[in-house]
Amino acid sequence: MSATPAPPGGVAAGIVAEIRERTRAEPVAGLVLGSGLGETIRIVKELSGASEGVEIPFGELPGFPPPSVSGHAGRLWIGELGGKSVAIFQGRIHYYEGHGMPLASITSQVSAGLGARTMVLTTAAGAVDTSLEAGTLVVVRDHINLMGTNPLIDWRMPDGSPAFVDVSRVYDAGLSGAALAAAGAHPGEGERPKVREGVYGAVSGPAYETPAETEFLRRAGATVVGMSMAPEAVAARALGMRVLGLSFVTNAAGASVSHEEVLAASKAAAAAIGRVLFDLLELL
Repeated sequence: MSATPAPPGGVAAGIVAEIRERTRAEPVAGLVLGSGLGETIRIVKELSGASEGVEIPFGELPGFPPPSVSGHAGRLWIGELGGKSVAIFQGRIHYYEGHGMPLASITSQVSAGLGARTMVLTTAAGAVDTSLEAGTLVVVRDHINLMGTNPLIDWRMPDGSPAFVDVSRVYDAGLSGAALAAAGAHPGEGERPKVREGVYGAVSGPAYETPAETEFLRRAGATVVGMSMAPEAVAARALGMRVLGLSFVTNAAGASVSHEEVLAASKAAAAAIGRVLFDLLELL
């Protein structure tokens, strides 16, 4: 495998060492559950016959701050789903929380340190494309980073050079295709959501977008907008991982929104997203 860059500070290595004191499991994939999607883990566990696993609060991992955002439980669960070991982060750290960009990608760094070769990132997002309805699942094929900084700043290659990483294919086409098929199976039956491909517009937050900013994002090619995913996706790609991005649309373009409404919409979608993730387990 070609050489990969490393982030500054060695925080992820300390977190991995602490996790290794509690479990020797080597997950094949890391999974991040976005705002209000914590219920998803229960659905996937029920469908796949999960092992008991190990659960660790973020605050017990050195250098991993507990999230300050409602709807993010702040726990890491490592166990087997469908006979495969996975690491599930129930919540994430956001750039807007003030911890800096390195911690905004800590989930990917820790997953790679544990041996995972795939990263599945889920988010709640607002629609930018006016044809999108709330409740749609968007399989991310690309993103636009408008967060004002790059997640690989100060990362270094083994020879000390900057992390010049090719991000022309951040999101894995094979995983994206499988997710589209899984989400689109048996349309209109059960709890399957509407699904389409799209581009994730990443902004720093925490304020939601003005109408002019939404229009700018639309003209730039974004399908949905959110305040996460991009740092984790780029970091995972830099570390040689396959990446799948799934964004659940909580509100139509231009609609007023509150964080409480986002959480309510996401909770309603947890079962649908859990079923899609269950269908994808064999590919992880």
